[in-house]
Amino acid sequence: MGGHAKQNRPRPAPADEVSATGRDRRAVRTVDLTEEDIAAIEASEMTPGFEHLDAELEPEPASLVEQGVRFGRELGQRGGKTEGRPADKAFRDSLFDDS
Repeated sequence: MGGHAKQNRPRPAPADEVSATGRDRRAVRTVDLTEEDIAAIEASEMTPGFEHLDAELEPEPASLVEQGVRFGRELGQRGGKTEGRPADKAFRDSLFDDS
């Protein structure tokens, strides 16, 4: 069996990390950022065509209720708003047709 020292050993990085993962992802501690770094980040804009990556920033819903609420909101934003029909007596009676 291996010890903890073996498990904590960092894996060797590929020669070109970006090409190996397809993305350039680096962790940076926010306390290490300078004022210039923060200003550059605030002024930056995403290249068009990568909007789908914004989904990675949203936390996954923790429960089925939250998933349902999120689905309903997304569905409402996608579809066109339609005016609902009133639930008048004739409509309610048609739900309980005893024929």
